Amino acid sequence: MPRTSIATVCLSGTLSEKLDAAAAAGFDGVEIFEPDLIASAARPDELARTVAQRGLTIDLYQPFRDLDSVDPGRFARNLIRLERKFDLMDQLGCDLLLVCSSPSADAVTDDARLSDQLAAAAAIARRRGKRIAYEALAWGAHVSDYRHAARLVATVDDPALGNCLDSFHILSRGDDPSAIADLAPGSIFFLQLADAPMMSMDVLQWSRHHRCLPGQGNFDLGGFIRSVQAAGYDGPWSLEVFSDIFRHADPTRTARDAHRSLRYLSELGAGSPDTDSPDAGSVVSVRVAAGPVLAPKVAETLSHIGFDLQGVDSGTGLQLYRDAGLAVVVDPTAGTVWTAPGVDPDMPTIAQIGVRSDHPASWAQRAAAYDVPVAPVSAPGTDGNADEVVRLDVTDTLAIDLRAEASAADWQERFDLVPRRTVEPASLVTGVDHVGIGIGTADWEGAMLLLRSVFGMSVDDGLDLPDAVGTMRSQALTMPTSSGATVRIVASLVPNQLDTRGPLRRRGGLTHVAFECADIVETARACRARGLRALSIPDNYYDDLAARFDLSDTMIDGMRSLGILYDADADGGEFFHFFTPTIGEDLFFEVVCRRGGYRGYGEANSAVRVAAELHRRAVAEV
Repeated sequence: MPRTSIATVCLSGTLSEKLDAAAAAGFDGVEIFEPDLIASAARPDELARTVAQRGLTIDLYQPFRDLDSVDPGRFARNLIRLERKFDLMDQLGCDLLLVCSSPSADAVTDDARLSDQLAAAAAIARRRGKRIAYEALAWGAHVSDYRHAARLVATVDDPALGNCLDSFHILSRGDDPSAIADLAPGSIFFLQLADAPMMSMDVLQWSRHHRCLPGQGNFDLGGFIRSVQAAGYDGPWSLEVFSDIFRHADPTRTARDAHRSLRYLSELGAGSPDTDSPDAGSVVSVRVAAGPVLAPKVAETLSHIGFDLQGVDSGTGLQLYRDAGLAVVVDPTAGTVWTAPGVDPDMPTIAQIGVRSDHPASWAQRAAAYDVPVAPVSAPGTDGNADEVVRLDVTDTLAIDLRAEASAADWQERFDLVPRRTVEPASLVTGVDHVGIGIGTADWEGAMLLLRSVFGMSVDDGLDLPDAVGTMRSQALTMPTSSGATVRIVASLVPNQLDTRGPLRRRGGLTHVAFECADIVETARACRARGLRALSIPDNYYDDLAARFDLSDTMIDGMRSLGILYDADADGGEFFHFFTPTIGEDLFFEVVCRRGGYRGYGEANSAVRVAAELHRRAVAEV
């Protein structure tokens, strides 16, 4: 892993707290963001000692803005300002200054004149024993492209002037980073890294409010970093992330995630993981934190879709429901170790996903490489041995277990109480298609990074899904497995006003498990026979299906009678699904059938489902 650094602007708190967090996370150095220094009570020489005492170095002082100017008097004053910053850097013990291209109205727009002004600044830096890293701001008035900046640096040809490459400024413009590999050896003085979600907005606002850590956004940072490595850069990999979320988050947690993100990026740059990728199979179990009030309703709904009670653990009260090789464990207790901290016992939610693995202990090793703690496990279905199950916390309320069991039948005997009447599994469903989870804003960035880094999940483009109760940001992540199945998670970003740090209250439900089946019509009929009353979908929906898709009247009428919804993609893939009513405010179940390689999740039907759920509640209240 390369030498690591982080800009103090990435972290919340006082400058001292930021340095503590960076050191605790394992960073080698920091960039000092000038506003942090200005607001600090510590003098520059005191700060230098503080940094050194924490085992850190100051790798960069930044930013120096608006160096060039068409006004000769203003440029002369800027050179005096530059001298004063070098004085300060003498006290800091730092030799590298970031100079940004100017976005101001009086920026120089003639390359020859701009080269002369950069040469004048470089001469001062060389005389003072300093260096300047010149960066092309994506919104620079004249210089906004890293290739343009590199040509200016090459023209000046002074050893005190080099390039600063910032992934956000390059990738947000859609520039091709491959030309970085052609930059002159030694001309890259510094590297700043940030990811970001793909957004259509003013690039300055995008930069100031929506950057994130590598592995949390949608940029191709793997390709970017490989181009940087091809250029021979061997300096620090430094994070510069402006984020509204990070400005309010715990700096220790942010710094830990930040250091983890650089390890993940190092893997992307290498083209393969630093550690062996553990094996994984399909999802074999789901645990629902149901609480004592609504646990019977969860059990009834599971029974409707083919899951029957197979056993109870006498020590904890956990209930095992099975259908074929799948297990759903329902926790009816309140305030026990089985209920995730902060979960309202009357608000059922998904608390755990179990994924089969032949070697769970290897996942513990991979987690350790990313400094992700493995949660202690002591529950039915395991004896706490890491060779049998490894639990990784994704958020405070959701964990993923890597389990050695092939199916629920392998550990059913550990549920020591059995019902008087044994019911054979109905075999209505064949597996878990995907799991939907709600994640609050405080957990979102960390969860995305953990799922992508430790689990190697890939992300689809995020979607904004409007419905009757607001707009929800949805992000799908997938992980192909050794069994040929795909583990799919659909995460929904819960706005601040809905984030209760426990189950995420939202009328119409948010968290769910989508079970797959072979024949959606036969399965829907069987579920009806078992007592399911699926959501009633309005006739207007089926009229619209007839207009949009080439479906027979017989097929549409059959779907209408069973509450089945439909979607198709441009490649001919099809998706059929139906829903149970929501239990409490949060939880529901879905049964789906994919055909023809369909890769989506029926997102177009999300608003219809929510509206149908709200209608059901309104009718029930009359």
